[in-house]
Amino acid sequence: MAIQRQVSNLQPGDIVIWHGEEDLSGPLPDTMGMVVDNNPGSCESEVVLIQFYGGDDWNAGPLQYYRHELDFFLEEGEIRIQHG
Repeated sequence: MAIQRQVSNLQPGDIVIWHGEEDLSGPLPDTMGMVVDNNPGSCESEVVLIQFYGGDDWNAGPLQYYRHELDFFLEEGEIRIQHG
């Protein structure tokens, strides 16, 4: 898997990993999501749907993110993207 440095070419099958943060109980684990659709609607070309796996919310369905949100998270080092 190749690590991506940009969000503009996200495709279904790519993996997005949010780095775990620290709370009072210590470090939290990383959270993995998979891109399941990009541009799901004809009028929203900047939308990516990400399905998360693990924990209690794995069957909640995909969450919608705008590419500019993911760009910010990537620049801040909060996520890592791997091409699937």
